[in-house]
Amino acid sequence: MSLGRKSGKMAISVAGVGVAFCVALSFFLSSCKREADRKSTEPVGGIRTEVERGLVKVILTTDRKEISIAERLRFQIEIVADETYEVQLPPFGDKLEQFGIVDYHTTRPELIENSKVRVCRSYILEPFLSGDYVIPPMLITFHKKNEQAPVKHEIETEGMKIKVTSLLPEDARDLKIHEITPPVDLPRAVTLRAWIAVGVGALCLAIVAGILFRKHRSRQVASVAASVPAHEIAFSELQALIDEHLIEAGKIKLFYQRMSSIVRHYIERRFGLHAPEQTTEEFLEALQSSEALNKDYRALLRDFLSDCDLVKFAEHRPMNEAIQTAVDSCKSFILGTRREAGD
Repeated sequence: MSLGRKSGKMAISVAGVGVAFCVALSFFLSSCKREADRKSTEPVGGIRTEVERGLVKVILTTDRKEISIAERLRFQIEIVADETYEVQLPPFGDKLEQFGIVDYHTTRPELIENSKVRVCRSYILEPFLSGDYVIPPMLITFHKKNEQAPVKHEIETEGMKIKVTSLLPEDARDLKIHEITPPVDLPRAVTLRAWIAVGVGALCLAIVAGILFRKHRSRQVASVAASVPAHEIAFSELQALIDEHLIEAGKIKLFYQRMSSIVRHYIERRFGLHAPEQTTEEFLEALQSSEALNKDYRALLRDFLSDCDLVKFAEHRPMNEAIQTAVDSCKSFILGTRREAGD
């Protein structure tokens, strides 16, 4: 009788251990599955932030964390809310002032599972300068439908950091001008004969250098142009111009003069057209007989140079929107006509 009770207790203990092991294994597997599901929602190479308040959820995504100055970024705002709530999207372009908006699309509200409604707004953005960009937190408001005095609620997203890299290589961006080596004192006891010898030698060297310079000038120019593409030089000059903050200082005319000069020198380097010293009319007439630019880019360049002339010669003072449009036109012209790798 005693032996039977001991066997029964042993069987119960073994069964209890088995049940406990199964429960622990099930919990571990479910935890792994939840972790896998969570990771699978992360966008490949992009950024995803999600914030939820009550029955409203806001999801922000980008297709990439890092782009070059010549690339574009896809940014999307997705809102999922209970169908009993009315949600207000942020105003068009809100918090995106640092970027140029190339295109956008807003979907119609879509009814999904569990009586939820989803709406999305996506932007195609392009940067102007290289550096670290921040899309600040956005504020979304919502309220319950069919209320006589609806109470508005707010939900704020997280900020997003985007890195924009330059087209210039790292060693070209970090170039520094070293201090000039101080002159070496000549010995005091220099005879007249020595001075004459030095002068004759210097004159001979100058003559030889002049001959060699004229002989190889075209090759040197071609070599320099090949080493640094014309569009990279133009973007570097344009960024340096922006960094001077001439617009903020009220020097709008000087800003337009410099920007027009950058485009003209870019055209000379890129296409071999002698643009810097010609008037706008002379240059545009020369373009009519050239096949370097197609019709669309000739029109874009004509409008850009005409706007610059209004500011330079007619004392026109454009508004901030017009200035930004001129800068965007300058950038679009350079990007659209740049020499591709291998051309």
